[in-house]
Amino acid sequence: MAELMFRGLMPAFPTPLKEDGTLDEDGLARIVDYQITRGASGLVPVGGTGEANSFSLAIRRRIVEITVAAATGRVPVLAGVLDPGLGGALESGHAYREAGADGLMVIPPYYARPDQEGTLRYFRALAPALKLPIMFYDNPYRTNMVTSPATITRLEEEGLIVGMKASSTDLYHFAQLARQVSERFCLLSGQDTLFVEQVMLGAKGGVLTSAALLPGYWGQVQKLVEDGQVKEALAMQGQLHPLMDALFAEQFPEAVRRAFALIGLPIGRSLPPVAALSEAGEARLAAAVKVLVADGLLEKLEDR
Repeated sequence: MAELMFRGLMPAFPTPLKEDGTLDEDGLARIVDYQITRGASGLVPVGGTGEANSFSLAIRRRIVEITVAAATGRVPVLAGVLDPGLGGALESGHAYREAGADGLMVIPPYYARPDQEGTLRYFRALAPALKLPIMFYDNPYRTNMVTSPATITRLEEEGLIVGMKASSTDLYHFAQLARQVSERFCLLSGQDTLFVEQVMLGAKGGVLTSAALLPGYWGQVQKLVEDGQVKEALAMQGQLHPLMDALFAEQFPEAVRRAFALIGLPIGRSLPPVAALSEAGEARLAAAVKVLVADGLLEKLEDR
């Protein structure tokens, strides 16, 4: 079942907040439904886009509970475990399993920054206790760690992980990994700007931030690549370059929040230390969104 769950577009999405910074439960249910009805194959709450590390464990568990309830079984929920070490990761994983998550997206222990054998030891201690399918979260930019394809393959062979989100621009690393893992391995792109290229190399979908806004569009891009229409897929990906440039230009993920507000689905501001967008950043984002709305790629909703 795991290989079916972790396939297609599984957006990493921001956590809706009220003006006072508390969780907007109704807003969370709305954004979950927005993504599913527009083609999401799964959902990834409490990841980096969801600002997981800004919330207490109790709030994160509640976010997962609401996501699961609002999804109503339509798509799987893969909750992000971004804790820096074993104790916190175990607590988060157990809480998310009790909240109804279908799987976990687990980052390696970035504070300790272990060697390859240390990463193996970590997941050997973690995975059997959590009793849910685990997606390895490879994000060298955030962790300052490079996990080798051989280590990831070993984790799969030992039954500790069922897939990986590749948030890296290193296509050589990705290509090596794609050749070494099994056909059952759920290898997902985590790089919006290189989604087509990673699907060409073997990705079976993606955990993308911009897919929170346009999951169906990204699904069409994936199908084009799989059908051999790479030129067309690259052209569609290129249409989103101004949006992606605007989303990632300043402190993340504030621009993602503002993009939702611009289409009529306000979800509040990011928590400290993330700042509001600059005037230039706001203008850049508004221009990108305006073009996509005019082209019919993004839907302008009535303000909630």
